[in-house]
Amino acid sequence: MLPTATDNGGRLAAIFPTGLAALALGNERPAAAVLAEAAGLGDSEAAQSLCATVLQHTPPLRSLVILAVDGLGSANLKSSSAHAPTLAALPNRRITTVSPSTTAAALTTLTTGRLPAEHGLIGYRIMHPSLGLISPLRDWEGIAEPTAWQRAEPLFGSAAALGIRARCYGRPAHATSGLTGAILRGADYVGGDRIADRFAAAKQDISSGEPTLAYVYVDELDRAGHQHGWQSEAWLRRLEQLDQAVADFLTGLPSDTGLIVTADHGMVDVQAHQQIVFDLESPEFADVAAFGGEPRFRSFYLKEGADPAAFAAELEQREGKRAWVATRDDAFAAGVFGLTEGEGVRARVGDVLLAARGQCAYYATSDDPQAFDLIGQHGSWTDEERGIPLILGGALAGSGFARAIELVAAARS
Repeated sequence: MLPTATDNGGRLAAIFPTGLAALALGNERPAAAVLAEAAGLGDSEAAQSLCATVLQHTPPLRSLVILAVDGLGSANLKSSSAHAPTLAALPNRRITTVSPSTTAAALTTLTTGRLPAEHGLIGYRIMHPSLGLISPLRDWEGIAEPTAWQRAEPLFGSAAALGIRARCYGRPAHATSGLTGAILRGADYVGGDRIADRFAAAKQDISSGEPTLAYVYVDELDRAGHQHGWQSEAWLRRLEQLDQAVADFLTGLPSDTGLIVTADHGMVDVQAHQQIVFDLESPEFADVAAFGGEPRFRSFYLKEGADPAAFAAELEQREGKRAWVATRDDAFAAGVFGLTEGEGVRARVGDVLLAARGQCAYYATSDDPQAFDLIGQHGSWTDEERGIPLILGGALAGSGFARAIELVAAARS
């Protein structure tokens, strides 16, 4: 049986559209129309009524900063709150990320306002019709039409159309990557080697007085977590650096600027003795043509003529309670990846899905040896991996903005 989630990423998808509405209000633009278009609500009477209700909860903003912290799950933050006093003191709600709980899927949802079944970057390693299994994080060479691979338009262009400057702040190494081009197009990219450098650049732009939509991306916690585990000293040091940077940023922040802090996924630690290694040459995997996904969320692509239901039943019997098993069709029917399905997106996912439920991770003997060195993991449907924070600061602290996001998400579910 598939696990249930509050919204399968719906509130994550609602952050940018609702933020654009707040910017429209604060810069004397048509906020209801902006919200309806950004969220894909349409122009019916019901949509117009919903937009009016949402705007009652939405404070006007001259500028907005959206901080995406890769790998900062709600459970991770709660357990380490003593190391993050600034973040812990701000208004915070737990929301649910997308399925699978992985970076490319979640960040694309955040910047486009669309769920994975619609935008198409629906996993860590997914099937391209001509290139085979590739990773949206790094494999963009050879993709003739990037806008057909990542199908949704990022919402930075909507900000620019309103006369609001759109800027992204991240590590210089990410500036020209394929994923950056796919999910951040429409915004200027500002590089900063350190977390503090990115915040300093964003604050300088905000302080200029020009209306700005700023997207700050911090991946240092995720990198430390993968290498050392999220409970390691290395991860905690990165959390402390982030918290100090947020504290410094909030000091002297203009009163008409809001801050949103969220994440793409949480993280669990898996030790070497908890790794489960499949030999795909063994008889029980005779129907498997390809093995995708990532260690906590695996995707089996079956050979033509194989029965997904039968393979799933056998896999479920072998794995028992340490994993969820589902066919691709059952997952799509349940809306796990979102209710709106883009053309050709379903075929990017394997016929049978295996999501780790216990403290384990799934590998194949043919996997890259470096993959076995990872400690911090994510991708599955556990509360630790799916739960992410929605933290509000600046002009959004104490406002009804979180309620506005809930309303937008509910209207699209």
